[in-house]
Amino acid sequence: MRLKVKLKEVLKQRGITQKELETMSTVPQSKISSLCNNKFSELNIANLEKIAKALNITDISELMQFENESENE
Repeated sequence: MRLKVKLKEVLKQRGITQKELETMSTVPQSKISSLCNNKFSELNIANLEKIAKALNITDISELMQFENESENE
């Protein structure tokens, strides 16, 4: 089981670019890109909080979920 961040899907649904989210949240675009591509080894809770606040997300399941490893292959 692994944690999947659904930020890419959320941004697409809302019509927001990574660069726009950087401005809205003050989280560097490089960090946003890593989250969008699920290319991270650690999660920075402060950055996730900033992103959630900028996107008005109050339910963390909108932003991430657990998935089985086989679902990712």
